[in-house]
Amino acid sequence: MRRAVAVRGSLVFLSLALLLLVACGGEEEAGPTVDTTTGAPVSFTTYDNVIIDGRLFGDGDVAVILCHMFPNDQTAWFPFAPELAQKGFAALTFDFRGYGESGGDQEISEIPRDLEAAVDFMRGQGFSEIYLVGASMGGTASLIVAAQDEVAGVVAISAPQSFQGLEALDVVADVTEPKLFIASEGDLSAVSSLELFFEKAPDPKEERLFTGSAHGTELLEGEHSREFRDLIIGFISSGEPGSPTPSSAQRIAAM
Repeated sequence: MRRAVAVRGSLVFLSLALLLLVACGGEEEAGPTVDTTTGAPVSFTTYDNVIIDGRLFGDGDVAVILCHMFPNDQTAWFPFAPELAQKGFAALTFDFRGYGESGGDQEISEIPRDLEAAVDFMRGQGFSEIYLVGASMGGTASLIVAAQDEVAGVVAISAPQSFQGLEALDVVADVTEPKLFIASEGDLSAVSSLELFFEKAPDPKEERLFTGSAHGTELLEGEHSREFRDLIIGFISSGEPGSPTPSSAQRIAAM
């Protein structure tokens, strides 16, 4: 009798051990915890092996990648990324190589590689509809990447046609996705580039000029902050990828 009890006890112990092993073996590696307010830290690697630091805000069916301007880093987008998350979008901010916590040197001519890696990262997270929103050099990089990769749309804010090895004017004709070009009237070099981009870019496209001289993410603050934010949110919310945005001839000045 004692032997039978002992055997039974051993079998119960082995059964419990097997159940624990199966449960542990079935667990999948957890992805980044998505935060709508402060963002979840993420990182990804470029094709030339540079580790890029970023933060992921929110979740949803549509992703927005926010690209910072010179000489800022991703924190310039922190006032806006949580708002996108609250609107139901997944927003990714990141530091270009050599900025913030990212690796590598500040090689501006190479930053499109960083954005390409960001797009691949978001696709790996399950997003197929991805918008690029870039300020200044980030806008130029966004146009370069959109010319060679399929995205849902591009917002280029105060984007120069040429900046320290970045050249976007010759490729903007290949950006067939919906495009929104933004600048401030007093930011004369940005306005000049905007006009050239708008002339060469195919439909669908929009142009928006704000009064004042705010450059890039400076538009997140000041008198046009709410209108600027709503403009970007409205563009991203406008419809299916490739669907017509307001008329390509539309040129609106915010007064």
